[in-house]
Amino acid sequence: MNPFRDRICKVFSTDGYFTFEDILGMASVFSYLACPTLKIEYAFRIYDFNNDGFIDEEDLQNVIRRLINKNNLSEEEIVSLANHILEEADLDNDRMLSLAEFEHAMIKSPDFL
Repeated sequence: MNPFRDRICKVFSTDGYFTFEDILGMASVFSYLACPTLKIEYAFRIYDFNNDGFIDEEDLQNVIRRLINKNNLSEEEIVSLANHILEEADLDNDRMLSLAEFEHAMIKSPDFL
C-alpha cells in the first residue's frame, strides 16, 4: 500500500469524497506524461502535512517515518535526516521548504521525475 494514500486522497479530493473528476485529476498528475512541475507541486502538497504552504522539519519527519520501516531508524536518526534534508534544500535558511525550494531540490533528482 502507498504510505501516503490518506494524503493523496486529501490533496486530490475537494470535498472529502472521491469523484470521477478527482480520479481523472489524480491519474493525469501521476501519468508519466505529466509535466514535472505539476508532479512536484502535488508531491509538495502531499508532503505538507499541516497544510501551511511549507514543508517544515515536522513534515519531513512524517515523510521519513512513512517511507521507512520503523525498526530501521531511531527517532534521533529521523530527526537528524530531516535536519540534513533542510540543510541541503533550504536555500533561505528559514528551516522550512517553500514550493520553489522543493522544486529546486526535486529537479536535481531524476528518480523523482
